[in-house]
Amino acid sequence: MKFLFHLLLLIGLSALSGAAWVAHRPAAIAPVEPAKPGARQRELVDDLKQAAIKRSAMFEVSEAELNRHLAKALTGTLQAPAGEWASFERVAVELEPDLAHATLVWKVRDHRSTATVDFRIARQEKAFRVEVVGGRYGHLDVPHGLLRPLTPALEKLAITLQEEIEALFQMNQIQLAQDKLVLDPRFP
Repeated sequence: MKFLFHLLLLIGLSALSGAAWVAHRPAAIAPVEPAKPGARQRELVDDLKQAAIKRSAMFEVSEAELNRHLAKALTGTLQAPAGEWASFERVAVELEPDLAHATLVWKVRDHRSTATVDFRIARQEKAFRVEVVGGRYGHLDVPHGLLRPLTPALEKLAITLQEEIEALFQMNQIQLAQDKLVLDPRFP
């Protein structure tokens, strides 16, 4: 009986060690693509506001444009003493049909740490609903309930991007497609 208990304990500790190792490895994220030389630099917030006012045609926002805007708009620092050894790097967004992955990236003592939140956006009558469907710490997949420790970071992110979120939710339809966001401000 004692042998069985020690064997189960060894298996449990091995599983926890493996999970810690997988969660500690950062997710692979692509660098921010620079804008094409000579191309018009689009102001995302202004374009969203203009589309909401004119309501004339659909338009698309590419994943690269979105990531460039987020890299420009989001800069973060931590208060002392945590700010001395940890810093916020950026948010990287990957878009797939009907699913978006937002990866938060931190540097902790020169080691990159990542946490990814997977979410869907759906319109329910007059309001949009953003539903968290899961995510990852590093490479470790977790259900949405285990992403609760990210709540303060996500709330700060929502406050910082309040203007963009309000402009985005003025659209009548928001569709997540492969590598792009398709926005339709036209009346139904």
